[in-house]
Amino acid sequence: MSEPVHPLRSEHGVDVELRLKALLDAIPDLVFRITADGTYLDFAGDAYLLSNPRENVVGGTVHDLLPPDVATLLLATINRALESGTLQTADYVLTTIGGLEREFEARVVPIDENEVVSIVRDATELRQTERDLRAAHERLVQARDAERRRLERNLHDGAQQRLIVALQALRVAMSRLPDRGGPAQGLLLRAEQQLALAIEEVREIARGLHPATLTEDGLAPALQLLAHRLEGLLPVELEVPHSRFDAELEACAYYLVAEALANASKYAEASLATVQVLARVDAIVIDVADDGCGGACATPGGGLEGLAERVSALGGVLAVESPAGEGTRLHAELPVPLHVS
Repeated sequence: MSEPVHPLRSEHGVDVELRLKALLDAIPDLVFRITADGTYLDFAGDAYLLSNPRENVVGGTVHDLLPPDVATLLLATINRALESGTLQTADYVLTTIGGLEREFEARVVPIDENEVVSIVRDATELRQTERDLRAAHERLVQARDAERRRLERNLHDGAQQRLIVALQALRVAMSRLPDRGGPAQGLLLRAEQQLALAIEEVREIARGLHPATLTEDGLAPALQLLAHRLEGLLPVELEVPHSRFDAELEACAYYLVAEALANASKYAEASLATVQVLARVDAIVIDVADDGCGGACATPGGGLEGLAERVSALGGVLAVESPAGEGTRLHAELPVPLHVS
């Protein structure tokens, strides 16, 4: 009878440690075996990405080999992985032995109660690509806002003024006609009414593009005016601070609330909407909720998709909860730029 194979050995007697070593050597990323106290047991990968000479790694500790902030972060990640038994991640910046500053992503996985494997990827190009895409997206949003403001000015200074002049000219002409136009009086009055309606529609369009109140007075007055316009359609409860924010944040918050309230008043059959804006040190938190029919979802080219793009361009997050029959809630968090106090 043949002897049973040891659980840590193959039938050919190859130790699992050697298999693990071969596996580590085959992975293109940096791979470390590290104990719970931060001692390096093994290493595989491109030594040029290390921040210390290869010969100093095995046997050294994270506190010996890494800057204090990175060492503390990595050790905390190791402890979380061991305590939870699940994969944990950490991002940090290190200067390699070649003098290059690189961005790394570490994925830490427990392999027993006292040891983890840390797979470390050079994420410098990926992070730069993400920043470039975010910046391009932000430029796109800014360009759209600039075009919106340009259109607003054109409507106000161009079409609206021409319509007003035309209306005044029509009224003067009507006053000079005998019997105010005689048989054509009804037609002239309808033309006057249509011109007046057109002027009001242009005003509404221009006002909705980028309200002057938002630019001049800030988010709270602009949202109060928005809620006032919905009187008779949808009661709105507002809780908004009167402090000023970065102009892009104010615009994003305004359009988010405006889109949510427009949907609630037109489609949701809601009887009440609430708007809460909370100013934190690092972010503006926006919650808009209604008691309508729910079922809202993002569609390609739709308002919610546009809001998600706008929020994402500012580095924020947007969540929509809209179970059928239970109303809709939009929750957004917009990070405050570092230059804003």
